[in-house]
This record gives sequence, C-alpha cells and structure tokens, in this order.
Amino acid sequence: MARVAGQLKSSANAGQLAQSLLGKVNLKQYYSGAKRMLGFEPIPQSGFSLLPGSRLAGLAAAVPVVQTTLTVSSSLSYTLFFMAGQVEIWRQDLVKVATVAVPQITAQILPEIEFYGEANTVGIFHPSIWDGIRLLRNTTNDALWTVSAWPFQFIPDVDLGGSYTKTDDVWEIYFRWGSGVDNVVVSLTVEGSTTAAVSMGAAPGSGDWGAFSNSMRAAIAALPGFVSGVSVSDLGGSSTFRRIQVRFSGILQGAEYDLDASIVNTSEMSALATHSSIGETSGEPLISSARGGFSGMTNYQDRSIYIAPKAKPAAIGMSRIGEYFDLNIESQSENAARLEALRTEVSETALYALDATYLVVFTDRAEYFASNRTVERGKPLNWVRASAIGTKKGCKPVLMDSTIYFVSRDGGRLYSASYDAVSEAFQPSPVNDLNNDIVSNIGRMIVQRKSGNMSGDRLWLLREDGRLICCAANVSQDIRLAACEWPVAGNGFVRGISVDGLDRVWITVDRNGVYSRELLVEQEDSLFQTTVSTTTDLAGAVAGLAMFEGKTVWAEIDDDIHGPFVVSSGSFQTDVAGRPAIVGVWTPPIYESMPYVRVLPNDDVVRRPGKVVSARLYLEDAASIAIGANGRAAREVPLQLANDNLDAKKQNFTGHRTVAGLIGVCMDPTLTITQVRPGRLRVRDYIAGVKL
Repeated sequence: MARVAGQLKSSANAGQLAQSLLGKVNLKQYYSGAKRMLGFEPIPQSGFSLLPGSRLAGLAAAVPVVQTTLTVSSSLSYTLFFMAGQVEIWRQDLVKVATVAVPQITAQILPEIEFYGEANTVGIFHPSIWDGIRLLRNTTNDALWTVSAWPFQFIPDVDLGGSYTKTDDVWEIYFRWGSGVDNVVVSLTVEGSTTAAVSMGAAPGSGDWGAFSNSMRAAIAALPGFVSGVSVSDLGGSSTFRRIQVRFSGILQGAEYDLDASIVNTSEMSALATHSSIGETSGEPLISSARGGFSGMTNYQDRSIYIAPKAKPAAIGMSRIGEYFDLNIESQSENAARLEALRTEVSETALYALDATYLVVFTDRAEYFASNRTVERGKPLNWVRASAIGTKKGCKPVLMDSTIYFVSRDGGRLYSASYDAVSEAFQPSPVNDLNNDIVSNIGRMIVQRKSGNMSGDRLWLLREDGRLICCAANVSQDIRLAACEWPVAGNGFVRGISVDGLDRVWITVDRNGVYSRELLVEQEDSLFQTTVSTTTDLAGAVAGLAMFEGKTVWAEIDDDIHGPFVVSSGSFQTDVAGRPAIVGVWTPPIYESMPYVRVLPNDDVVRRPGKVVSARLYLEDAASIAIGANGRAAREVPLQLANDNLDAKKQNFTGHRTVAGLIGVCMDPTLTITQVRPGRLRVRDYIAGVKL
C-alpha cells in the first residue's frame, strides 16, 4: 500500500538522529528526524536548508592552532590564530594585519591557553605563564601590536604551605578606677568564648597585679584551643590606672584573635581592650614564577575574575570594581578586590567562570554558582553546587538563548542549564540524547548569534576528530537540540573555530595537509567552500587559482552555476567572458530519512522488504535538487516549468514538486534528498509514498 499522507509527512526539523534509534517509530521525533543530515541545516519551524559555504581568507601553516576574537566595536573585530611561538591577526575584512611573535606559547601549552579580549587588549593565560600575556593593539595602526606581561597590581600574599615569618598578636587592656573600689573582678572573651570571672581579692591600688595577670592567663588557658601560647604581663601604671598586655605567641603565632574584657563587680571601674599588634603570617604571592599563574579570566559585575591559580586551583581572584588589574585585598573600600575559594580545601580545579545572571564556576568535577546578587566586600559569597557533572578543559561553556551549554568532563555529553527561580538553582539536563553519536567527542564549542538570513542562533561543536557539528535549539517542539554536520569539501578536517564580533564563524581547515583560514558565509553569498572572487577574461578564462591546482571547482557567474572544471596551470576555461565569478570547491549535501517500517494496528513493528515509490516535496527558492530512494543513486529533478520565460533572468522554484516512479526494494527503505550540482535549496516538508 502506497501512502502519500498521514504520519509519514516529515517536517525534517529534528536533525540527524542517533543510529541506535533507527526503526524506533514510537519515538515522537522519528519522522521529523534524519538518518543522515550532511550539509543541510534543520529549520526550527519546519524543513531544512543548505548550511553555509565558506570564503577563503588565506592559506596557513600546517600546524596546530587555537583561535580567539578581539571585538573592538560593533564594526571592528579581529580574529587571532595562535600557534606555537606566534599569532596571526586577521581583521574582519579578511586582511591579515600582523603576525606577532609570542615565544611564551609553546606547543605543549597551546591546547590549554585561555583568552579574554576587550577593547584593544587580549589577555592570554596559562598556569605556566605566571604573569600572563597582554597583547595590545595600537589604536592608530593595527599592524602594530605590543606583547607584554599582564599588568597585575597588588598581588595578594597568602599561605601556600611554605615557611613564612610570623608575628605575635598582642592586645593591651587599660584598667581605670575611681575611689571606693575595693576589689577587681574581670571576665575575658577570646574568639567568642568567655572565661570564668577572675578576682584580684584586693583594691586595685594595693593589690598584686602580677598574680592577677597570672590568674587571667590561667583563665584564658582554660578555654578550648588556648592551652598554651598565651602570656599575660603587667606593664605597670599609677594610682588610678593600670596596663596589662595579652600576647598570643608560640603555636598561636601568626594569626589574628579577638579579645574583650569586662569588669563584672562594679561600675566604678572600666577595662578597655585595644589591639596593639596584629598577628599575621607573611605568606607569599598567590602567583609567581615559582608557583605559577592563573588559568583564565572573565568579567563579572565590572570586576576581572581570575580563576585557578596553579598553587590554589579552587581559588578565584576578583579585581577592584572598574580596575581590572588591581588585586589589593587589603583595601577596606567597598569596591576593593577579593580572594575567594569554592571550598577551603578541595581537590577540584576551577576551569571556567561564566556570567549567567549569577557567577557560575565550572570545575573538573562539578558546577557552582554564587547565589549572592552582588559581590560586596563585607559579605562572603555563598557557593552552591548545581551538580556533580564537571566539564572538559578546552571546551568553554557558552550562553545561548539565556541557557548555559556545557560539555561533560569526557566530552561525550552535552548539557544545558538555566536558573530556576522556583527551586533557586541551576538544573543541568542532557540535550544530546537523540543525537549522541555525532554530538560527542566534543573539543571546542562556540555560539553564532542570529544575523542576516539565519533562522536562529547556531551552536557549533568542533569534535576532537575534526568533524564540525552544527546544532539548533528547538525547545518549543520538544527537540532539545537538532544536529547536523558541516561537510568539508575535499575530505578534510576542521582544526580551529571561533566567532568574531560581527557574529561570523572563522575556521581553520586541513585538506590533505594544506591548511587554510576560511570564513563561513550563508548560501545567498556562496554555495561553495574556499570561495574566491575573480573575473573571467575576454576569452572566458579564469586564472590565478594556484591554490586549486588539480582540483575540481565550480563557478557562479550571473546567478548561474557553471562547471565542474578541473584547474590546470592555475586556470580553467568558461564560455562567459568579462564577468565577475565566484569560484570554489563543492561537495553535495545529503539528507536521508529515517528507515520506514510497517506498524500494525496493535503497534507491532514488522520489518520486511519495502520501498519508497514516490515523494511530494514543498520547495522554497530551489535551484537544484536530486531525489533517490531505496539505496539507489539520486537523480536530478527538473525544476523548470513549461511556461518559463527563457529570455528573462533565471528564477528559482517555489512550490510543490511530486516525484514518482522511484524504484528498488530493500530492507528499511529510505528517501534521499541531495544535489548533483550546486544550487540554492530549501525544503519546507515532504510526504513519502511508501509500500511495505
């Protein structure tokens, strides 16, 4: 029985599903998903269209690379390609403005360096570069960039477990009395614990202050934690005044204590405790050439947030408000710097910090957020653990649609988390259950914000094996994350990825050992990859294509596709003279539906040979499409109409197109939508006619 309606209609907006789901027709998203989606991008509302092509910026050295971005303004952005010992700097207009030597970056630390770019400054951080690196742009000439140390100020001294100079904590108690006082009875409070009352047994003017001092020392020694290390001395006085010194030394040395004294037997006498010398341990700088530096930096509430110094991997340094280099934690001002820790003693390492309404910190074992609305000097941050998942070094969490996306510590699962005002917590949940075979092994992750003709924000995932995955959130239709794959024409691999300040994606591509810098562009701008713009000469030839030597290329001239051509001696011949041309390499996109199986009225699934015999598609702005089925090769479907005006400019097709007479029989038949030659294409939906 052939079907042309009903549940086999597909909106195709669920993206590529995992191979383990083939045949599981009880899955809600089954007929909206694809067995394979390569070069096509699912559209959240319905259907799919071509993924972006790419424009060639230039060739590059065939070495490992890590990319980042410096956004100067809404119209000026730079993409930086860091390699061992140097950095290439490209402006948004595809001009390489500088190559700068950075000898501190070695091949060993390159994969783990972190960046922070703001205004004209790029910060480069790694624990082995203790003082960081500052790459500063010359505002009048962007060919000039200065490399220097990150200008930290007032690095705090802390106890890192070494041998340090310690000082005693010293208090003095001033006793004053009037006439008629016949006895002194005093109680002391140390660190919140109060001693038993100590009595002199005589008038203060004639009593034994030495013995009274010993009694006070014994009373303090009776308190928990003060058995030894406390001395009390009589410093002398007059007929109405006496001064007693309390010193915390020995095992109590190097810390600051709180002390208070109260006269409990008369109001004619007073005792005033004053801090004469604060006990402290000198410590050592939190970061130094011996101890290493910070692992990364971000910004939160106009403070620089420096994370994971090598000596204290769970620590977080916060600069003074508005002064991104000032780490003076001794200042008493309200906007002073702070030094925090997720826990006092913890084996976790902070990897990333993110401003997501609250300050969220990701470690190798868990996720925490500071529940304080604002960072205030007098109030400690309340760190709340959101989960015990942990994230992967090198794969920085991102924000998309007010939701945090982060990767598990092994790179195999992708999670989303947003703040729940009811539970007052971030609640991570996995989003790649439907596509866990291609959304896996994640190495880098970026967000491309919607611009131009994009249907929504894109989440780009660069896998460790060089495959590039594009994801779109589709929460409204119970599709957490629809995924597809960006194909590399010429069977290459993507080695680096970043997004610039104009929301454009830059990639480094490896094609058979030849590396290139490329900029992704929408299909309206280019259908090809490594696109170059040129002009045919008066004989119709295109020259200057040495980078394509021996390769098969296509050309777009006057909104029409020409080719394929094989480049020989850096050129090829067309039949169009003196016209602008866009030239590049191309690989056909492939959409293959989920396998069709027969479902009986009692919901039993029957697997037996069948076939897709027809398809009805609704196309939008389509110039080229090919249809295949049942494992057989696809054939091009004509989109021209009999009443087309051949003298007018070529128009793309929009409307229904029915394809009948598809042949072949196989187990688990599928429908394939692809192309045999380049052309714009968007499929809104389709209905497959299936015989099972």
